[in-house]
Amino acid sequence: MRRKSVLGLAAGGLGLGVMAVLGLSGVGAAAAPTVPPGTTVCTSQIRADAGVTLSGSVTRNTSSALWKVTVASTPGGVETEVLRTPTGPVTFRLPATHVTPPVPGTYHFRGCVTVTGPLATTVQIQLTPIA
Repeated sequence: MRRKSVLGLAAGGLGLGVMAVLGLSGVGAAAAPTVPPGTTVCTSQIRADAGVTLSGSVTRNTSSALWKVTVASTPGGVETEVLRTPTGPVTFRLPATHVTPPVPGTYHFRGCVTVTGPLATTVQIQLTPIA
């Protein structure tokens, strides 16, 4: 099985998006002088049989975020939310969180993080298949 990743970059309040193919896991990032509330950064869909590990961070001690993982049974298919977890202004880094498929099989996962609190300076999210 070949895995690919996509890096998403959102530049501050400009709302620009840049995509580039990378390598082994889904990665998303946003950086600028500030990343305003409401900005969402997502990974590409990645195929995984045993589930994924979600990790990431929001930099700035007064910002908060909402982290989500969705799953689809086919590439580009309808996605169902399987994880939703907020982090508050004290938590900068989301601890590695394992997300397993609802039933055995091959699935396509996507991770997203939305800045919900005051301006952040950087947002990073990574989704890695569990081997």
